[in-house]
Amino acid sequence: MKLFNEKAQAAVSALDSADAAYCTKLEQRFAALGISSQHASSAVCALAEAEAVPQPGSWAVLPGLFKGLFPKKVPATAPVSVESYSAEALA
Repeated sequence: MKLFNEKAQAAVSALDSADAAYCTKLEQRFAALGISSQHASSAVCALAEAEAVPQPGSWAVLPGLFKGLFPKKVPATAPVSVESYSAEALA
């Protein structure tokens, strides 16, 4: 199913092969999510015009640029047993 309009298809065809392949997969993802043709086309045109098509795996090469995307790991706490509470504390 073709979701992108003519303007979006022209923008994708002007990209290099890696970026065009990404946008083709993006088109399939948008269709699966039920995103309208107008919104999907607008999004891909904006990416192409800004030359901002994400590169797969770029976060792995430059993880310092993506610090805010991933939550910090919280250390696990030891489970608390019921026996550790006295009857007075529970009352």
